[in-house]
Amino acid sequence: MTYPSIGAGTVPWLSVGEMVEADRLAIDEFGISLLQMMEHAGRALAAVVDSTAPDGEIVVLAGGGNNGGGGLCAARHLVNRGRSLSVVLASGRPGPAAVHHLTTLKAMGIEPETEPLEAPVVVDALVGYGLDGPLRGRAADLASWSSGRAVISLDIPSGHGHPGAIAPTATVTLALPKEHIREVRPLYLADLGLPSALWVRMGIDVGALFAEGPILEVV
Repeated sequence: MTYPSIGAGTVPWLSVGEMVEADRLAIDEFGISLLQMMEHAGRALAAVVDSTAPDGEIVVLAGGGNNGGGGLCAARHLVNRGRSLSVVLASGRPGPAAVHHLTTLKAMGIEPETEPLEAPVVVDALVGYGLDGPLRGRAADLASWSSGRAVISLDIPSGHGHPGAIAPTATVTLALPKEHIREVRPLYLADLGLPSALWVRMGIDVGALFAEGPILEVV
């Protein structure tokens, strides 16, 4: 599938601090829950996985934080699209959002695997924009395992900018693209449903960014 494109020079790029503030405003000021945003993220990620790597078994690598929750949400959407997949957790103590989606997956009969099964397609939902430094521990091991496979990363490639980082086939970034992944391509931008009034509060002009659809390719 071909998505509508948008020029990299015509869309605002966010710093980590600005993305943190956007998340805060969405939840505290505009009443948009984390799970609402995660649902948009998971649906978009599943769509890009399906269009980028339409065939083969999928392994979803999920961290314990919100990025992992988005990957687990995508797993449900991928199963609904008829894809066969397994889930591997990078953390033994997943956070509330990840637990929420794990509960749904378990009700669907999908239990996390201890180690990744052989598969040609990987969803990278190990860590998000909050990581400072290289991947460590189990996340680093899972990133190494993914090498040579078709990897679709959520928001940023895990460990980006550091040794041992995931090298994605495609990346689905959320709401607005992030400054530290300007060179990452292919890069798809997914609508989280954040109101334009939120960006106005932050002094950022986005216009009718998603007028052509909820997923755009940044070129």
